[in-house]
Amino acid sequence: MFTDIDKFYLKMALEEAELALQENTYPVGAILVDDQFKVIAKGRNGVHTNNDATAHAEIEAIRNAGETIFDAKIHNRSFTLYSSLEPCPMCTGGILFAKIQRVVWLLNDDLGFGGYQKMKDAAIFEKKFDRIEMIAEPDEELKNRQLELMHQWEKSSNHVSHLRKEVSLVLPSGGEIQ
Repeated sequence: MFTDIDKFYLKMALEEAELALQENTYPVGAILVDDQFKVIAKGRNGVHTNNDATAHAEIEAIRNAGETIFDAKIHNRSFTLYSSLEPCPMCTGGILFAKIQRVVWLLNDDLGFGGYQKMKDAAIFEKKFDRIEMIAEPDEELKNRQLELMHQWEKSSNHVSHLRKEVSLVLPSGGEIQ
């Protein structure tokens, strides 16, 4: 069930995504909240900012939660992860192993690296997925705001299409990689 509280935290995730875009990196933000609706951690994509392929928003939020994640696993506390974009396979793995019980995101990413739904549909880690409530694209207005951030990202100098144009490697056979 989607609530006004969910919308509040999704707006926070969007704010993190906007900051990521301002830092010239992929616009994704994530907020980790406990069962008392307290923000445990925030994260935003930092792949280009940190030169770290694993610095995705959801992973950063889980990392930033630190010891709280382990304490929650021991005491069976519940967490919700709010993300502005569907988690990729790496982030989905982080969600599963951090025992997050609820995931809410603004925009499906079936054309990009969105992996949560694909992994769930593949029936791997079924028991882990079965204990997680998933809410995808619950708010049209906020979804459209994330979609606009994605369109702005396409114009970024760090977008892969622009980086590939800048780099051209000549192969020994005379072919080119772009």
